[in-house]
Amino acid sequence: MADQEAKLDAAIRSFQEQAAKAAELKDKIAGLRGSARNADGSVTVTVAPSGALLGLQLSPKAMNRTHTALQQDILNAIREATQQAAAAMQQTVQPILGDRAEQFKEAFNAHVEPLGPSAPPPAESLAGPAAPVQQQPVRTQRPSRPAPAEDDDFGGPILRRDS
Repeated sequence: MADQEAKLDAAIRSFQEQAAKAAELKDKIAGLRGSARNADGSVTVTVAPSGALLGLQLSPKAMNRTHTALQQDILNAIREATQQAAAAMQQTVQPILGDRAEQFKEAFNAHVEPLGPSAPPPAESLAGPAAPVQQQPVRTQRPSRPAPAEDDDFGGPILRRDS
């Protein structure tokens, strides 16, 4: 009986240690971020380790770029920030998970497709055929209703029961 209690106590301690490690890991991961800027500093992004975009800042200088160049700068900054966040994630989980860190990394990073094309599409492909302009019908205004009398609740007897 004492042997079973000792095994149970050891299992409980092990579970409590794992739960504490999981809580510690969760807290550390929640604070991880990756940030990156383009070459001239006009685009700044912040991402979570999962690659979720948390922030995007464009300086007025970014507006001097073509839309395709700006798009590429944004996507490249997101990729760079995501790599940075992933590296921070690896550094965070390695000491806590040890040899299971690689297994965690694979599960966490289950194949994520890159955002957008690696090269911008030609401008011609972005503009669709011009649609003919359709004239909207002219709406006429309904005649206004007379104002309800003071004892006339909600404009009529529909909601009121006359006895």
